[in-house]
Amino acid sequence: MPDHDKPLPDRLPRIAFRRVLAGFSGGADSTALLRLLALARARDGFELKAVHVHHGLRGAEADGDAAFCEALCRELEVPLTVVRLSLPPDCGEGEARDARYRAFREVCRAEGCDALALAHHADDQAETLLLRLLRGSGLDGLAGMRPARPMGGITVLRPLLGFTRRELTGYLEALGQSWREDSSNQTDRYLRNRVRRELLPLMEELAPGAAVRLARTAASLAEDGDALTRLADGLRAEGGPLWLRLAPLERAPAAVRRRALRAWWAAVSGQTLKEHALSYEDTLALETLALGAPDRWLNLPGGARVYRGANYLHLVPGDWLPPEPAVFDGDTALGGCRLTARPSAGEPGDGRRAQEVPAGWAQGLTLRTARPGDWIRPFGSGHSRPLNDYFQSRRTELPFRRAVPLLCRGDEVLLAAGLGAGDLPPWRAGEAHERLVWTGPMPWAEDKTDP
Repeated sequence: MPDHDKPLPDRLPRIAFRRVLAGFSGGADSTALLRLLALARARDGFELKAVHVHHGLRGAEADGDAAFCEALCRELEVPLTVVRLSLPPDCGEGEARDARYRAFREVCRAEGCDALALAHHADDQAETLLLRLLRGSGLDGLAGMRPARPMGGITVLRPLLGFTRRELTGYLEALGQSWREDSSNQTDRYLRNRVRRELLPLMEELAPGAAVRLARTAASLAEDGDALTRLADGLRAEGGPLWLRLAPLERAPAAVRRRALRAWWAAVSGQTLKEHALSYEDTLALETLALGAPDRWLNLPGGARVYRGANYLHLVPGDWLPPEPAVFDGDTALGGCRLTARPSAGEPGDGRRAQEVPAGWAQGLTLRTARPGDWIRPFGSGHSRPLNDYFQSRRTELPFRRAVPLLCRGDEVLLAAGLGAGDLPPWRAGEAHERLVWTGPMPWAEDKTDP
């Protein structure tokens, strides 16, 4: 039997979670969701709870919604939490949605739920696709809502995306189950309501089944987007948190390259920049920088800057601070690197990633990054030079120069991770030595030769 001919309960996807919280407004969609989940909990073995958010915006009507939800949850033996909010009367749709999702997350945590089930269906997906087309969204936006996605330590499930609104109301009518109507859904104040009440019905009139086909298009675009994301993740794997290797970016198709750049930005921008998503124009400017000449800078939102070196693209957040210096105690971390004293290997080492010194010689020295006035006397040279000149001779790209871990005595640099050694005691066979070993990512150390 084709899936669309099966009864709705048999078409509900299996729920592979231990404890599920259902968002329950009392409307037709969430009422159908709650009833279907109440049937599926025995089939799939999960515990079901519900949450109703009273926004405090519609007076007695909203009180009636809450009472309806409480009554149906008692009938279905589903524990219900009612969250009462106090939102301003002029609260916008986005503000109300954000407050509702915060409440959902809080109840999920309080109830120990690992999934939140919401009642979005195929018509909602079609509306989302149309709204994002009107806003000029890219592929990720046009992919619409996902059947499952992570959100703050839980998984948001949308098990009704394969059902139409008509199917869900028909299911409730066949059961003799009533539901609540939200009067705010009838206002033209919100663009989504106009799309639902005017645009989508017109499309259905012109091409019956339009909503289902639009929802399928969104699902197809989601698959394409996921494939591009996997390719883009491969490009990001060629770099680190604040740098990307340029050669793979240059070889990649534009769609993959741009996706990798946006994902890189989103991953490292952090709390300071989370409100500054890259615009289409920002993404093109970043791509132009990556494909252009070395030694160029680009300003991006939130005070961040990106530098195009010879081999890497570097992100420099506006709030970047150097790691705190540390006293070397035999096994000390700085940034993403670590310096460890190990037993002697019986040979002096290369000075870059391993160097033997007299036992205990390094104890109490300082591990830090570069400061103005630093200098180094490269091992065996007999002449001191400013550290910045040393970096330049080693072709160390500018942003890396403030990230390289250094073992120092005052302003003198004795070891530069991945680059070389300063004025160290000579190694002599037969004497007691220990081996200082750098570990961790050191992209500035790759493909280096002596000047």
